[in-house]
Amino acid sequence: MYSVLLQSLAMALAIDSIRAFPTPMGNTLTDNTELIGQLITTPTQIKRFQKLLTDESGNKLLDDDQLTNATIWDFEQNGFPIPGGQGGDASSANLETFPYLINSGVTMTMGKLGPCGIFLPHVHPRANEFFVVTEGEVDFGTLLELGLFKDLSPNPEIRGKLTKNKGTLFPKGSIHYQLNNNPDCKPATIYTALTSEDAGSTPIFMDSLPSNVTVGAGMRKRVDAGDFESVRGVTPLHIAKIVDECLARCHVS
Repeated sequence: MYSVLLQSLAMALAIDSIRAFPTPMGNTLTDNTELIGQLITTPTQIKRFQKLLTDESGNKLLDDDQLTNATIWDFEQNGFPIPGGQGGDASSANLETFPYLINSGVTMTMGKLGPCGIFLPHVHPRANEFFVVTEGEVDFGTLLELGLFKDLSPNPEIRGKLTKNKGTLFPKGSIHYQLNNNPDCKPATIYTALTSEDAGSTPIFMDSLPSNVTVGAGMRKRVDAGDFESVRGVTPLHIAKIVDECLARCHVS
């Protein structure tokens, strides 16, 4: 039973509209590596803000445009399309993309998940995640660490459905996934808040994926529609059934 539950969170569903969504990275044209390195070695937080928000003299704020860029993250202007079509895109404010977050313990992501799309199973090793749906609906599943039951029997998969303006917690280290099974075949808009500016993402059981599947920047995984049968064997029946029904209903091929 436990192996089945693990498989249910380790599937790699292979469809054009299916994509992964663990913590996108680097969705800005600016390379902040050098700046972040300087901030990390700066001894106090106020000195870090000085580097971020003042001019070279350290006695005057940046001009208005520079200050806006340093202190405001625009989810509309700083997004990128998620590979695979169906209208998916994401924007993530994290340490790499928005250095103002340094030592804040915060990452914030906004994204859209297309019809029948899935955020593949993953773990955030350094953060809790609060996941909110603001438009559409998203099904989810999560597996907590062992010990939920007093008799130490295997944990069940916790499943639920989030509709507009509802959210749930994915505790740090838990395996979780999200699936857009909206009966109206509409995209879902979601926001996630993570309790670290460097939350990290670990995809689960990547060795279960076919050899022709690659993982791109930001841990975004995509498998083309023609490869679905090659991963069906590691897809739990209840998930495969939901996806098959969704694809047929939404005429996604």
